[in-house]
Formats: sequence, structure tokens, C-alpha cells
Amino acid sequence: MKLIFDTYAWMEYFEGSEKGKIVRKYLEDYEVLTPSVVLLELSYKADEEKWDFKKHLSFIKLNSRIIGFNDDFILSFGKVYNDTKKKVKGIGFTDIIILTSALVNEAKILTGDHHFSSFSEAVLL
Repeated sequence: MKLIFDTYAWMEYFEGSEKGKIVRKYLEDYEVLTPSVVLLELSYKADEEKWDFKKHLSFIKLNSRIIGFNDDFILSFGKVYNDTKKKVKGIGFTDIIILTSALVNEAKILTGDHHFSSFSEAVLL
């Protein structure tokens, strides 16, 4: 099974929390994908929190496949965006990018974000 790690999952992992221990198990057992937008979120969080993102980025790149926007993603995004905005109050643009990434890559999303709780693609921490 392919599993997308969202920003929440990576943050828990790097913080070494109890949920981070669960994330570690998924990292060991599944093919992990990381959308490039997650790297952008982690970059600004690292700057805010003053941690060494270069080290974390290297780890992510070694332990997951970085995914971006291809034609399938672009052609799917508009419909996923419009349908999701109608169903999930307050869901953000980045979350819909992650959801579209999961749909296009036939993957699940490892997350603790409550916006994903109604989606079968979500594996909630």
C-alpha cells in the first residue's frame, strides 16, 4: 500500500511523540509518498521553530518518494477541489492538494488533521 505522509505525520515523527512512534512503524512498513506542498509547509514551520530543516529534508528524500503535479493531478484537481469544498467546511487548499495526490496515486493519507476524518483515503493518527 502507498501511504502519503502529510505535514502532521512528518511533524509527529520528527518531534518523537507517541503518535510519531506510530508514524515510524508506517514508515518502516509502507511505500511512503510526500507531496512537495508538504515540504513547503515543513520549511516554514522549521523556520518558525528554528530547527534544521536541511537535515529533515534529506531524511524525507531518503525515506519517501517526493511527488508533485503531473497531468493526471492537474486534470483531477478542479473537480476534487470543488466537490470537497462543498462537503468539508474549512478545508484548506493544501489539504485538497494532498487529497488529490492520494486519489491520483491510489494511496492513503497518514494524518491527524480532522478535515480528513470523513474520507476513506485517511488513516487517522
